[in-house]
Amino acid sequence: MNRLCAVLTVVALAALIVAPVPASAGQPALLSTTELVENSYKWDGKTVSFKGEVLGDLMVRKDGTWMNLSDGNNTAMGVFVPKGVAMPAISHAEDYRTVGDVVLITGVFHRTCVQHEGETDIHALSVTVLTPGSTKANPIHLDRVVWLVVLAGLLSLVMWFYYRKPARGTKR
Repeated sequence: MNRLCAVLTVVALAALIVAPVPASAGQPALLSTTELVENSYKWDGKTVSFKGEVLGDLMVRKDGTWMNLSDGNNTAMGVFVPKGVAMPAISHAEDYRTVGDVVLITGVFHRTCVQHEGETDIHALSVTVLTPGSTKANPIHLDRVVWLVVLAGLLSLVMWFYYRKPARGTKR
C-alpha cells in the first residue's frame, strides 16, 4: 500500500512538473480590436494588453498623450497615456511614407470613458516599444507619370477647344 501511494505521488508530481503553465500567468490578456469591440461589456474596466502600430501623430495634452493604434484589423483603438506613466520615445508614426512603431500597451479598457466624453479607449498603465518603425521606399512609378502627362495634355486640348474665341467675322 505504501509503495502504491509513493508511485501515485511520484506520478502526480511528474504530471504537475510536465503540465504546461501559461507564460502569461499574471499578465493581462493580449486582445485585438475585434475582441475588445465585440465583447466590450466583458472587458469594460479590466486591465488588458493591446499591441499595435502607432497611427498618425501623437496628440500631447496637459493631462497626457493620445495615440491611435492599429493591430491590422482596419480599425484603430484610442490609447490615453496619463502624465504619470512613462512614455517611451515614439520615433515613427504610420503614414504613406512611414511604417509606425509597434507598441505594447497594458492598461484599463473603457467601453464608454466618462473622463473622455464616452469614447472607447484604453488608459495606459505601461507603454513598451516592441519594434521601431521605419521609412517606406516610395519610388516614382514611370507609368503613372506618363499617364499624368497624357491626361493633362488631353485636358488642355479640350479646354483650348472649349474656350477658344472664334475668328472675326464668323458666327457661332
